[in-house]
Amino acid sequence: MAANNNFDAFAYFEHLGKANKLAQEQGFITCYCSGPESIQGVMQNYRKSSNFIMIDDTTSQNTYSQGVTFFKKEIYTVFIVAGYKYDDMLDRQNKLTLCRRIFRQFHSRMIYDQEAQTFDDQLQYLDINNIFSTELGRYAYNGVTGLYFMVQNDEPTDLEYSEDDWNE
Repeated sequence: MAANNNFDAFAYFEHLGKANKLAQEQGFITCYCSGPESIQGVMQNYRKSSNFIMIDDTTSQNTYSQGVTFFKKEIYTVFIVAGYKYDDMLDRQNKLTLCRRIFRQFHSRMIYDQEAQTFDDQLQYLDINNIFSTELGRYAYNGVTGLYFMVQNDEPTDLEYSEDDWNE
């Protein structure tokens, strides 16, 4: 977790992926990606496992005003994917159900961590009440099923003007 009291979502989701018993029992490897088209973590580990928790190391951001305070909204994306036997729709459904279970366990852990202030209140701005998830279509990735979820974090940000930042 970040030492400066800013939420380090990447470290947090990596921790969840490595600490989840079901994911570990099923051989999920936690790695990073830069969107669904840049899955370098999977490519480095595809011989070890066909199950992955991929944390997207890029975010969408928005800065907005809430009265006199400005906030930085960041949206984090996590993929939970599992390989299934080619052309075996029952295996595909079972793996999709597994990914759904892991997602629900992640969500319940986020709720627990936020309420218990497990990480020194760093999760206080994480919007656990509104998590968007999308399941991968049957033909999205050949032989892989799963889902991705997106979580918003709205933290106050300092936009104080400083003349020292300018040459004029």
